Amino acid sequence: MFAMGLPRVFLDGLVRHFTTDQSVRAGVMTAAWAAAASYSRGLLPRTPVQQAAALGVSATAYYALGTTTWATVSSVASGLPGNRPGPRARLVAAGVTSVGGKLGEVATRSHSDDNLVSGIAWSELKLLSVAGLAGGLVTVSDLVAHDLLHLKRSPRTTLLLDLGMGTLMAGGTLVRRMRRARKYHADNHLLNAVKKADDGTALAVQARTAAVATATAVGSTLGLATLAITEQAGARLIAKGVNALAGDDLEEFADFIGHGVMFTGFALAGVQGLKQVRRMTQKKSEVLEPAYRDQPTSPFVSCGPNSEVDFDAIGKEGRRFVIMRLSPAEIEQVVGGNAAEPVRVVIPREGTIEERAAMAVRELTATGGLSRSVICIASPTGVGYVNYVMAEALEYLTRGDCAVVVPQYAYVPSALALNKTDEGVELQTAVIEAVSRRLDELAPADRPRIVQFGESLGAQVAVDVGGTDGVPSFDAVGLDSGLYVGVPFRSHLWKAWLRDPEMMSDAGRLVNVSEAAEIPVGERRHVMINHHDDPINKFSYEMVVRRPWWFGPPETRPPKVPRETLFRPVISFVIALIDLLNGMDAKPGEFRLLAHDYRIDIAEALEKVYALPVTTDARDQIESALRRREHEWAEKRLIAKTGEKALRQLRDTINSWGQDAVNIQFDEQPGDEPSSRLIDYLNTRLGQSGSAATP
Repeated sequence: MFAMGLPRVFLDGLVRHFTTDQSVRAGVMTAAWAAAASYSRGLLPRTPVQQAAALGVSATAYYALGTTTWATVSSVASGLPGNRPGPRARLVAAGVTSVGGKLGEVATRSHSDDNLVSGIAWSELKLLSVAGLAGGLVTVSDLVAHDLLHLKRSPRTTLLLDLGMGTLMAGGTLVRRMRRARKYHADNHLLNAVKKADDGTALAVQARTAAVATATAVGSTLGLATLAITEQAGARLIAKGVNALAGDDLEEFADFIGHGVMFTGFALAGVQGLKQVRRMTQKKSEVLEPAYRDQPTSPFVSCGPNSEVDFDAIGKEGRRFVIMRLSPAEIEQVVGGNAAEPVRVVIPREGTIEERAAMAVRELTATGGLSRSVICIASPTGVGYVNYVMAEALEYLTRGDCAVVVPQYAYVPSALALNKTDEGVELQTAVIEAVSRRLDELAPADRPRIVQFGESLGAQVAVDVGGTDGVPSFDAVGLDSGLYVGVPFRSHLWKAWLRDPEMMSDAGRLVNVSEAAEIPVGERRHVMINHHDDPINKFSYEMVVRRPWWFGPPETRPPKVPRETLFRPVISFVIALIDLLNGMDAKPGEFRLLAHDYRIDIAEALEKVYALPVTTDARDQIESALRRREHEWAEKRLIAKTGEKALRQLRDTINSWGQDAVNIQFDEQPGDEPSSRLIDYLNTRLGQSGSAATP
C-alpha cells in the first residue's frame, strides 16, 4: 500500500506546485494569450492540423518566456537576496512592468524594424507588458482568494481563477483582431486563416480532418504540459542545488537561475536535433531512384561516354537532371524545324572551388557545350535541384542550341544548406569566370552568350554573384543576363535592393517584378520575380523578435499581405514557418501563380530575359508540353518507386515461406522498369495456373 501511495503523493505534490507557483501560473496565462494570437492570418491559409500545431508551438514558447520573465520580475521585486516579496510588492512590480512595458513598446514601435537590436528591444518590452499583465492577474487572484477571503492555498483556489483570467486575456486578443478586420475590410477573409474542406468533400473526409486536427491540438496541449512539468521540475532541482551551494538567502534568485538554465538547455537540444536531421537528409540524396538507375548513354550530358563525372557523385537531383534531357526529336515535335542536341552538365561537390570550375570547362568542351549559342549557369537549390521546367523551356526556346551547367554546393534540403551559400556564391562566380575566360579564346562570332538562372536558394546564390554592387559585378564576370525567381530574404543583393531599389536598378538593367507578365520587353537585363505571397522571399529568422519590412503600417503593405494582422514576436515567426511549408505545395503539371511556385512564369520569363522570341503558336505548344512532361515524369517516378517496393515485398514474403526461392534483381537489369518486371514475374507465375496479370 505504501508503495502504491508514493506515485499518488508525488503526483499530488507536483500538481499542487504546478498550479500554485506564481511563475508557472503567469507562464500559463501568457500561453493562453499566445494561443489566441496564433489564429492571425498569414500569407497563405493553414490546414486545421497546421493551425493546431501553430497554437501548440506558440503557446509552448510563450509559456517558457512568460515563466522566465515573471521569475525575473519577482527576483527584481525581492530587492536584496533573502527578501522574498509579498503579494503587494509583486502587484506593484506587475503594474510597473505591464504599464512600463506597454508604454515602451508603443514608443519604440515605429523604429522596431530599424535593426536587430531595435527589434530585440521592442520585443522585450512587448513580452514584459504581456508577462507583467499575467503576473498582475495572478497576484490579484492570490490577494482576493487568500488575503481577503482567507481561502486555503490549493489548486482549487488558483487554477479556476487562472483559467478565467487566461480566457479574459485571450478574449481581449480576439476582440482586437475582429475590430481590425472590420477596419481594414478583412471580415470575409478573417476565417480563411484556416483552410476549410471543399463543398464537395465527403463527410467522412471532413470528420477525419477534424479528428486529426483535434488530435494535434490535444497533442500540442499535452506537449505543453509535459514541457511545463519538465521545465518546472528541472528548474526546482537546479534552484535547490544553488541554494545548497550559496545558502537560502538566494532563494528567489535561485528560482530565476533555474528557469534560465532550463530555457537554455531546451534551445541547445533544438540545435543538436537540427544537426542530426541534416546528417540524415544528406544520406537520402545518395539513394539510387528506380526511375533513374541507369547511367545516361548520351555524349551530350555529364556521366555520359565523354564525361569524367561519376554518376554516383552527383546525387539524386543531379541524376534526374542529366537523364531528363530533351532529345532533338522531342524538341522538333513541339516547336518544329531542326533541333540541335542540348547539353546538360552537372559538377559534383568534390574538390576545391578552382578544381570544380576547371571541371565545368572540361565538361562543356567534352559534351559540345562550347558550340551552343547560349550557356546557362544554373545555380541549384541546396539539394542540387534545378527546375526541370526551366531546363526544358530553355531547350525548347533555343531548339536545343543551349547548354545548362549546374555547379552543386550541397546535397541537403535548402533549409539545411543555408550555411553552404557562401561556398555556393564562390563556386558560381568561379564557374562563370572560368567559362568566360575559355570563351575569350574563341572568335567573337563564335562566342556563346553566358546567362544565369537561380530559383529559391539557388536564386540567392546566383544574385549574390552581384553582391551589393549588382549589375556592375554581373558585367565584370561576363554575364549577359540573368533570371532569378523566388529570391530568399537572406540574399545580400536583395537586402541592398530593399534599402535603395533605384540605385540598384542601374538604369533599369536590374528589375524586380511579381510575375513574368510585368517584365519589360527590350534590352537584356537581370530580372528578379517574387510573388507577393511568396513566403520564401519574405521570411526572416529575425522575425522571431523583429518586425519585417512587409509588416509595416497597413496602407504600406504589399498586395496579398493581410492588413489586419499584427506582428507579434515568436507567433508571427511560427505562422511564417507554416507559410514556408505551404508555399512549396505544387502538383505535377498544374502551374499556378501562387506563393513559391514559379513554373507558370518561367517560359515567358526566359523568352523575355534571354531574348529568345518565339511565335504565339510555338509559345502555346511549349507551355502545353512543359505541363505534360512534368506530369509524365512524376507519374514515372511514382510507378517505378511503388513497383520496386512491391517487388521487394513480394520477394521477401515468398522467400520467408522457405520454398521455391524467388530471386528478383534490382540493379542488374538495365532498362527494365520495376513495374514491368513485376508484371512479367506475375505473368510467369500466374500463367502456370491459367491466369495472367495485366498492367
